[in-house]
Amino acid sequence: MVKNKNISLREVNRKNILKIIIRKGPISRIGISRMLNISRPTTSNYINELIEEGLIVEIGKSKSTNLGGKRAVLVDLNKKAFYILGVMIGVKFIRFSLSDFRLNILFQYKVQTEEWKGSKSVIKKIIDNINKIINDKQIVKERTIGIGIGSSGLVDSKKGEVIFSPNLRGWKNIDLKNIIENSTNIPTYIENECRVQAIAEKNFGLAKDFENIVCIKICTGVGTGVFVNNNLLIGNMGMVGEVGHITTNIEGDKLCHCGNVGCLETLCSMKALIEDITEDIKGSNEEEKYHGGELLGDDIYKLYKENDEIVTRNVEKNAKLLGIGISNSIKMFNPELVIIHGEVIKFGEPYLKIVKESVKKNTFPKVKNEYNVQFSELGENVGLIGVSYIVFNNTFNLEDTNLLGQYIIKKRIK
Repeated sequence: MVKNKNISLREVNRKNILKIIIRKGPISRIGISRMLNISRPTTSNYINELIEEGLIVEIGKSKSTNLGGKRAVLVDLNKKAFYILGVMIGVKFIRFSLSDFRLNILFQYKVQTEEWKGSKSVIKKIIDNINKIINDKQIVKERTIGIGIGSSGLVDSKKGEVIFSPNLRGWKNIDLKNIIENSTNIPTYIENECRVQAIAEKNFGLAKDFENIVCIKICTGVGTGVFVNNNLLIGNMGMVGEVGHITTNIEGDKLCHCGNVGCLETLCSMKALIEDITEDIKGSNEEEKYHGGELLGDDIYKLYKENDEIVTRNVEKNAKLLGIGISNSIKMFNPELVIIHGEVIKFGEPYLKIVKESVKKNTFPKVKNEYNVQFSELGENVGLIGVSYIVFNNTFNLEDTNLLGQYIIKKRIK
């Protein structure tokens, strides 16, 4: 329902058509008409406008059915219309991508973050690589509608600031949006990395048909992205869903990067898992067997599959602790679906089974409920998919269909 008389119903419908196509396309005109509950001629008029503007194209006809009849013409986004640049800032790596207008990733790679060199060094690396992609791929800046950036830590997405990132050295009150825009002259949008992943899942992943979801990422730290009633939760200073920094072990002695002691992140992150395994190896007098105790993630995955006693014991403990963290999320947000991201996915179904058992044990055990906890299926590019969607969404203001000052899509992209 359009609440404000100053909003063009035409523009609202055009935005809704774009939203439908990005999630359901290729799709027929009649399919869009049914979903919007508006007449077929009116739908066709809007679609014809979008075709004339180069935003969508006809791509062929639907498959014939057993009932026969005329095959419908399908429409989809014009993938050649514009480009989108994506950046995901991780503790170990920065990932870069170039996507087409259909949000297909055309090109992606990663470079080491070297976060210990500080924020200025990392930001310079981001700008240099953005320019490298533009030059190497001969991208016309005018056809690049934006840069989407996902960053760990507390992010004010409205201002485009990284308020604080506990796992990135020197990242405090960084006006990242303006820094990147001033250097590239391309509109830039900043969001927390876990919310970015939740956005990707909501639009393209397991969460497409759910209104209430929690996405939890386990890597160097533990982070969360949350949708409630189809709305992405952000909160004051971007603190919603910081499950990794819930105090879980009051008597713990591990200092978290956030400055507190006893955070869940100090117990079940990949960093914590490696530390626990390393400590047990040193106490076993078998360091030689474990490469001198200096294990990397890949070593741990291999040893876990080989049922190594020390590794298996600690991985199972990690899974149980993660289950407690997810249980806390379920109690707070009551999601229909919890999606796990990060390096722990490589431990496979045995790990997930333990997580689910822990969730069930620690979440109202007297209440019969089968909690839906799954590994993400979008792969390691989930964040790049999410930041590309953020650019698309912000460029066409798809969610703001009842605000003053509504602009026309055609004006925005000239």
